Amino acid sequence: MSVAVSLTAAISGMVLLVGALACLLVGQYHEYAVERSLNDAISCDEPAGEDPGVWLFVLSGEQWTGAGRVPPGLPLHDSMRAVASGGRPMEEAVEGNGTVYRVLTKRFGTEVRQVVLDESRQRRTRDGALAAVTVSGLTGLVVAVATGVMVARRALHPVARLLDRRCRFVEDASHELRAPLTRLHMRSQLLLQRADDLPEPLVTELRRMVADSRELGEVLDDMLRGARLRSDAPGDERVDLAEVAADLLGAEAGRLGERELVAVLETRAGPLVVLGVKSALRRMLSALVDNAIGHTPPRGRITVSVAAVDRGRTVELVVEDTGVGFDPAQHRVMFNRFVRGAAGRGHRFGMGLALAREVVESHGGTVVAAGRPGDGARFTVRLPAAPLRSH
Repeated sequence: MSVAVSLTAAISGMVLLVGALACLLVGQYHEYAVERSLNDAISCDEPAGEDPGVWLFVLSGEQWTGAGRVPPGLPLHDSMRAVASGGRPMEEAVEGNGTVYRVLTKRFGTEVRQVVLDESRQRRTRDGALAAVTVSGLTGLVVAVATGVMVARRALHPVARLLDRRCRFVEDASHELRAPLTRLHMRSQLLLQRADDLPEPLVTELRRMVADSRELGEVLDDMLRGARLRSDAPGDERVDLAEVAADLLGAEAGRLGERELVAVLETRAGPLVVLGVKSALRRMLSALVDNAIGHTPPRGRITVSVAAVDRGRTVELVVEDTGVGFDPAQHRVMFNRFVRGAAGRGHRFGMGLALAREVVESHGGTVVAAGRPGDGARFTVRLPAAPLRSH
């Protein structure tokens, strides 16, 4: 969709630019035609020309001559006298009789000439040209939108298929590797438990094997989460974020107790429902909670709060901890993939926060982080609230 919008915007911008240039050229040509008509008429020797929309008046001494049927209010005697007294040539616009007259007054030798041009004909020509440009521009915009959508669909179709195949490959590979990796991890643990009589160097390597196999399993988990998050397109399921948070903290009770952490859920009255995919939103919250658990030392506190803000138009989800915090300079990169903090435990492969941001943005929301070293961290997610159901 973003490609279609970008392409349509680019084509539309070009059409608008060409239209603006065409309108500018039409306006400039109108001025050029008027100026040329005035200068050609004022250079004529005869006071009356063949063009019925042009009148020429000549002031010689105190006598002036001109065409027979003169528009009311013309000629401009004051302008002719001013030029006759040594003034510079004057060009004026006079409105009257439902039209606009352009008046040019100029000295020619011992006489002063004033030519009057009825602009109605030139204006009709200009307005017709502008109307043609406008219609052409609107037609171009319609064609641009249609072309952008069509080209984007054709261009994105193979890309979408490729992404879908990649997600399926990651899921299949993760599932296929899960079983042998689990067996490898269990066997390494069994060997480590029976390694009392082995030399210390071998015991150390066994410990490393257990840690590496566990780490590889966690990497596979993150890869599988990433594939599933990208495959979950935003839907129209009504999801209560307070219920999701309560279920997740209940599921994490064992790990929280093992780490000697206290987790608290705070909710405020009001609709806390958003539209989306419940499984994806749960994984987003799980990533934020896992990040808090991994960066909070024993006897620390994790607070998850859900509230309706912006007069009920937005649901705000906040995950706050009393952990090690982070350098504010990392704020711009901490949501990038494979960016890891220097401290903490849990899934430390730089995927959790990146995947959480993908889920939030795909649901039309935002996520920001705030914190300082040694003063904990606070992650704030804001999602559009679901519309109230009509009774």
